[in-house]
Amino acid sequence: MATRARAAPGASLWSELPPEIIGAVLCRIPSAVDRVRFRSVCRSWLAAARCYPPTLPPLPLILCPGFALASPSFTDGKDALVTAAHRLPLLGTPLERDPYFGDCVGSFQDWLVCTRLYWRTPPCPWTGADGECFLVNPFSSETIHLPRPCASHSCGKIQSSVPLCNGEGEVICTIHAPEYAMALVKVVLSAPPGTAPSSCTDKNLGSTCIAAAISRRNGEYKLAFCRPEMQSWCICEGNCIKSCVDIEFYQGKLYIVDISTGDLFAFEFKAPPDRSFPVVSRAEHCLIEKLPLMDGSDRRKYNIVQSHGKLLLVARYFTGSWDQFTGVRVYELDFSSDPWRWVEMKGLGGDSILISSSCSNSFPASRTRYHQIDHDRIYFLDPFCPNFSHQVPGNYSYRSQVYSIRDGRIYPFLIDTGPMKGVPGHPVWFCPSQ
Repeated sequence: MATRARAAPGASLWSELPPEIIGAVLCRIPSAVDRVRFRSVCRSWLAAARCYPPTLPPLPLILCPGFALASPSFTDGKDALVTAAHRLPLLGTPLERDPYFGDCVGSFQDWLVCTRLYWRTPPCPWTGADGECFLVNPFSSETIHLPRPCASHSCGKIQSSVPLCNGEGEVICTIHAPEYAMALVKVVLSAPPGTAPSSCTDKNLGSTCIAAAISRRNGEYKLAFCRPEMQSWCICEGNCIKSCVDIEFYQGKLYIVDISTGDLFAFEFKAPPDRSFPVVSRAEHCLIEKLPLMDGSDRRKYNIVQSHGKLLLVARYFTGSWDQFTGVRVYELDFSSDPWRWVEMKGLGGDSILISSSCSNSFPASRTRYHQIDHDRIYFLDPFCPNFSHQVPGNYSYRSQVYSIRDGRIYPFLIDTGPMKGVPGHPVWFCPSQ
């Protein structure tokens, strides 16, 4: 009979821990980066983590300029200092030697949406646009390329128009445009790559997600969308996207809000039988009563975000030249009324909302009970925060704000300085699932 060999004196038997104990320990690690390190200790720990995945999501992370990850920390409403410590080697690129790498323009679960700038000397009409756009999982290094944002196509151009319901004008969609150039500022995904939206209105869309993007270049705004296997982006133009907008997928539709007026639009998609890419099948101006300004304010800025299975509108109010923050209101879209209407919320149901310039997320703060993120608070991380960017030569430094919906108080928090080369971009919220 075979007998089990005894371990040599001093040898570690950590790899032989029961899988359920490894899973229990993993559930008590709040940092996504630390969870990755934990799973990578040995193969048995990695296998146990797959059998006993954490039941609670990890803490949100902040992706700082230069692709460095940081964990936020807030204590008793006081100022918080966030310092980036873990740098991501995306695609094996030595970022310190590549100042024109680009930016992160979105995040969805475990995926980041990144761009590389188009760079050529002497300048050409595409200079200042993005040369590449891709999805990357920073923990597994898996990479999925999207169509190039600037390219020319020899295949035939396909163009269609969709009338704007409940409004004037139409949305013109062009696929395989002979020439186009986009500088992407925000990209949202309908679902993780390789899966389809569970509530998609048209099951013919296939098994992959849809990426929708906002482009701002030379003062011109465009809306574009694609799927990873497509050869080019579908470019959408119309009155509803002539100014700066925010976008979010919700129950298979793409919702678009004008960030200054609050006008709301909804796009639906379908896939014709003879094509492998989705097209806009319906564009609607959602007739919702205009929201009033808050007393003492003369400017506003809107963001749209999903939270707790609801579609929310976060309204920030300012006075003067955007340098004084006067307050915040949060509204839920009531689909049961006719027409739809915004209903003001007095709480977030225990969630917290995370808003940055290229992505917005919600986090179940009350359920996780992590002290670093408090519930019923909104964490802003974009240039609309007064005095957001500190001018430090050769470095980045950002001052952001936290709003408590419970007592209406505003707290500052800082993103610590770090090395900056080339175009720094802005910090982005990143909420990995595991």
